[in-house]
Order: sequence, then structure tokens, then C-alpha cells
Amino acid sequence: MDPLKIALFLAAFGLLLVIARALARAGESRIDSTIPPSLDTSPVAGNKPTNQESPALTGAEFGMPIPLPPVERMEDGSFNRPIVTNYYFGKIDLARGPADPACFHDEFFLEVQDPETQARWTNKCTVVTPAGLTQIMNENKFDSVYMDETVVIVARWDLSLILKTVIEEATKVYRSRDGDSEEPARV
Repeated sequence: MDPLKIALFLAAFGLLLVIARALARAGESRIDSTIPPSLDTSPVAGNKPTNQESPALTGAEFGMPIPLPPVERMEDGSFNRPIVTNYYFGKIDLARGPADPACFHDEFFLEVQDPETQARWTNKCTVVTPAGLTQIMNENKFDSVYMDETVVIVARWDLSLILKTVIEEATKVYRSRDGDSEEPARV
């Protein structure tokens, strides 16, 4: 074999490997937990963007408005919390908030990753205000409601409080999971 051909092949292979790694890193989303909580999260009118407005932001684009403790390995070898990779609402834009901060309901998604296994999963819950729950009951003519999923009830729109509540619960579930289970703990 010609040493020049081998060298060219190895160079081309190395270049492809570097490009593949760069593309894989570009596809990952990480939230910078050092963003100061002074971000303006005040809601403005409108749950859904119109055609002239930009699409709803996700947490990876919006940032983390609350400080998170660093992910650390504990004495028993487990980690103190999962890595938060993204969060978002089904309909509500994180920057604009709901049309009525005291009366809303929406699904909330928290994407997390296990620091050890790199397994990823999405926790889903419903976030609702008492007025939003009353609105749902009135619109559907419900006399009672049975909650079959995780529900976070807040007095009014407060993204920091919602995130803090959901992340604390996800961390509790993550830390209490059975070590024999291969399936990640879900909230």
C-alpha cells in the first residue's frame, strides 16, 4: 500500500470524525443556570403568537431564571439531581406568559438527563391557577375533577416559582428512585 494513500485516508477519516462530533454537540441543548433571575418574565397579552410574532420560546432559548445547585456525586455514588436540559409549556410562551396571569392552565414539560447514564426523559405536569381550574370546570360543566396526573396549582403566573416547584419534585423523585430500576424516575 502506498503510504500517501493511507495518510490521506486517515486525514479524511479524522476530519469526518471532527465534523460528526461538532454536529452532535450542536444538537444538544443546555441551559445556562448562571443567567441572573432579573430577566423580565412579566406576562403580556396573548397565549399564542400571531403570524407576525416569533414562536414560543423554550427554556433552552429563554434561560434558567432560578439558581440551581451544581450537579454533584454524593458519597453513596449517586447524584444529587438530574441535569435540566430544557423546559417549556404546551401553549404558553415563557417570555410573554399567559394572557391572564391569574387564570390559566397548560401542560408543562421538564426535560432532564441522568448525569451518570446520560439517559434522557421528559416529565410532564399540568400547571393551573384556581381560577383556571374553575374555568375548566365551568366550560365542561364538571361538578368534580379527579386528577390522574401531576398537577401544580399556583396563585398566579410566576415562572420562577413554577420551575422551582417542578424541579424540586423531579429531584425528590430522582433521588428516591430504586437503584435496580432501568427506567428513569418520572414526575
